[in-house]
Amino acid sequence: MGAYAYEAITVSSTALGLTASNYAESPSTRGTVKRVLITVETDQVRFTTDGTTPTSTVGHLVDARQTITLEGRDDIAKFKAIRVTADASLKVTYEN
Repeated sequence: MGAYAYEAITVSSTALGLTASNYAESPSTRGTVKRVLITVETDQVRFTTDGTTPTSTVGHLVDARQTITLEGRDDIAKFKAIRVTADASLKVTYEN
């Protein structure tokens, strides 16, 4: 697999998914994404990959300096994250 795109996302009080035109809104790219590596740079986030909307108390808890690896089109497409207390910065690398 090789990295082909990168983005930085600020996670705030509204749950959001992957925002890069590299994936979220591009049907032509959607088929090429095999894995996404996400590093939580600052503060805690919660995330889901099943279509549920995370809240500050619902979803998988990830601390700053930890990583999330998403594999498979469904998990990547349904990924959503939200901050726990303060805005958090995510660094995202897309691989094909």
